[in-house]
Amino acid sequence: MIIDVTYGEDWDAASRTVLGPMSRQRAEARDTAGERYAVVLREEGHPQPVAVLHIVWAQGYFGIWAYDDQGRRTREVDMRRLEPERLFLRHLGQWRYDSEDMPEFAEQAGRVRVDLYPDGRGRKVSEPRGSGGGSLHTMAGMPDEQRWVPAPEFGAWEWTVALVTDGQFPDALREAPETNPTPLATAFAVANWQPPAPLRPRHLDGMFTLGTRFSPPYDGEAGPYVVQRVIDAGVLRLPTGQVIACDPNWITPGKPFTVAVPPGDYRAEIATAAYTSAYEDTPVHIEDYTAARVLVSEKSTVAWELALRPGEDPRTLRDGEFYGFGVDSGTGCFVDAAAAPRLTGRENTLAQNPGPDGILVRDDPESGGSLIAYPSGMGDGTYPVWIGRDADGEVTCFVADMLILGDEEVPRD
Repeated sequence: MIIDVTYGEDWDAASRTVLGPMSRQRAEARDTAGERYAVVLREEGHPQPVAVLHIVWAQGYFGIWAYDDQGRRTREVDMRRLEPERLFLRHLGQWRYDSEDMPEFAEQAGRVRVDLYPDGRGRKVSEPRGSGGGSLHTMAGMPDEQRWVPAPEFGAWEWTVALVTDGQFPDALREAPETNPTPLATAFAVANWQPPAPLRPRHLDGMFTLGTRFSPPYDGEAGPYVVQRVIDAGVLRLPTGQVIACDPNWITPGKPFTVAVPPGDYRAEIATAAYTSAYEDTPVHIEDYTAARVLVSEKSTVAWELALRPGEDPRTLRDGEFYGFGVDSGTGCFVDAAAAPRLTGRENTLAQNPGPDGILVRDDPESGGSLIAYPSGMGDGTYPVWIGRDADGEVTCFVADMLILGDEEVPRD
């Protein structure tokens, strides 16, 4: 098996076209600089690729898509460079097409998704009859030696061919004839593909600015969300400066965030947004809890980062993913790490009477810490916490986003 290698800015999966073709030398320079590029591997005499590689070393990303003879994607391999000399297998996806004319990613196509994590955890979701035919969720028991592979040298693509062909190594690789990119292809390549991007914070200041308008929560007659109230939730006492966000009814509150603040007392606020809907031609005013924050400093926030707990690596996140805290009881909280063991758990929180806004404040005399609990948006789910920093890099706040609000509307005259 002879494999022809083509380098480019990108690969358009829809038209099956190399966008912005480039020479091996230019691609190698991009590789060294950590810039993104694509590698298209075709078997000699075949129009469809065997595999397409997307590489962005600056973001530690090495992705592989395998193709069948009909040009349909059949396998996705998402690897991350978590160590200088090794790649970690973060995600594996496979699709099975039972006929030659079945469209790519058809709903009835059988599929398997495996997600792996560096701490040894893993999960597998099997849908043998497609997305509408039921699924089986199990643990992914993959040995450590299969989760890691040596980081490849530029041009050594033989192992990727073997990976997507179940062990068949090519007899040789050869560079395909270079073609000159058209301006249209180059322009399209810039916007066509980006490496996986985790969830980014949005409108965190606007959530706490009265009157700020956001896109409607539902289609139909619902009006826009408007920030209705910013509720003073009291003082969060942090004798250790270590913050935990969790469901206050959980027995085990979890670990504190890796970023701590100076021990002290900090004001907490809960934001709400409201919209007008209709029920049987009667206007209905609906108010939701959208975010909670702990104010650490009065300085302006100029940058945001995802709050992480020990063992959470943001380099492993895929598109739209985040590390967050789970909420099963419809209630979230901020609590000091020293106070959490005595203030969280159903026996501690359910017996308490929250205030008129559903906010519960509890103190722990032994540690001097406290807990502030609040209704968590639309109910259960998992929510991110964002850490704000000022121009000097100091922490300004912690914000728990209930992921309800959409795009912020631009005021009109």
